[in-house]
Amino acid sequence: MELTMTLRSEIEKGIADMGMNFSEFGEWSGINRGIFSAILNSNPPKPISLNQMERIGRALGHEEGWMFERYIEECFYDGRPNRRRVEPFLIRCAELGRVECIQAVLSRLLEDLRQLDMIFEIAEALYEGGKVEESVVFYRCLVQNEKYHQSERLAVSHYRLFRAALGEDNEQNLRAAIEFEPFCERLPDHHRLDGLMKLVNVYLSLDKRPEAKKYSHLLFDFSQIIYLNEEQRLKRGLDQNRIPSEYPLVVYYGYGFLAMQNIMLHEENYEKAKSYIAGYADLDWFADLDEQSRVEVDKFKFFAKINTMQVRLLEGEQEVLSECVQFIEENPSELLVTLLIIVESANKHHYTIDHILNKFSDPLEQLLRENSVYSQESNYNRYTSLCYESALYFWNKEKYKLCLNYLLLGLEMAININNKDMFMKYVPLFEKLRSLTDEREQKQYENLMRRL
Repeated sequence: MELTMTLRSEIEKGIADMGMNFSEFGEWSGINRGIFSAILNSNPPKPISLNQMERIGRALGHEEGWMFERYIEECFYDGRPNRRRVEPFLIRCAELGRVECIQAVLSRLLEDLRQLDMIFEIAEALYEGGKVEESVVFYRCLVQNEKYHQSERLAVSHYRLFRAALGEDNEQNLRAAIEFEPFCERLPDHHRLDGLMKLVNVYLSLDKRPEAKKYSHLLFDFSQIIYLNEEQRLKRGLDQNRIPSEYPLVVYYGYGFLAMQNIMLHEENYEKAKSYIAGYADLDWFADLDEQSRVEVDKFKFFAKINTMQVRLLEGEQEVLSECVQFIEENPSELLVTLLIIVESANKHHYTIDHILNKFSDPLEQLLRENSVYSQESNYNRYTSLCYESALYFWNKEKYKLCLNYLLLGLEMAININNKDMFMKYVPLFEKLRSLTDEREQKQYENLMRRL
């Protein structure tokens, strides 16, 4: 009880320093006089709730989190964890970033692995309340201490950590995906749909084609199965049991086709790509469409329009270029995606697009600074690829200064987001240009390389 008594001694000292008695301080802090007396004078003393602890701290003029390290003993007042104190205390520690207090409490809780249930529930409450970063320490505790490798709780914890880890660093995203992969199939259906979609996104953005193809197939097949199950559910009148996925089911169903279309584009199988585009171009027939679902159906129609245009470009239909330029002007958020396809097509079919690259260079920089309908990591990876394709374009046109300009822009972004695959493409291209560079350009390149 030493720490508990020290906590109460600190409270008593603070009250004395304010020149108040217990009755006056009870009124000042908003704590009932009888409760306050029981906290300080009973034998044994009444345990302090977290709300009371924080009221006392504020009344004494202390900052948030005052004496939290000593409050831990209140959570185990009789030697056992008291959930009414442990749970709010851990959540509050997470909000205040008091990781050392969290670790101390978790260490005590893990003396009985049955407490993993409570730890998981706290983690889920934080995550679903939008406190994703704060939940990470709890999920890490779970994956380190869960005994049953097949448990759904372990799979969900890995899924949450995967989602929390995704950001601008490509290597971090790749590590997170690899760690999560073995657990995806053990997730509940609604999380599994989203997990598969996120794996596809990561591997497509990293240009890891075998992995992207694998998970595109899995998402396509699994979303079809879930749809058939949901269709049967509706026929039986079980509307109240709709799958609680993050997005409407039509999103995963349509994205399964969209992901497979992307794979076919990478493999230059354009006819097959068109067949997958047809699979999501019109999903108005999809069962049980609500208002949000219809918004998503309209998005897929929009994507089908874009991607049909892109396939025609990649097939060499140069006359589509004017249509693409008009499309970009009408839909500025699609600039990065469409411009990348334009440059790839120009490199493949050897036609001139200098005027297009010049027209959209400034809006492209602005797009990267603004919010976009696409994730920031996707935009940054596309930008890195676009700069490389543009550098190749100007290399082939023997416009070496423009080639070098795009090369240095793209190399800087590749280093910023830790895109090693693109980095390894840029370096050999620079070496081809080295003899044509001036001292300033060589210095810029050397400074970028030092950042590694």
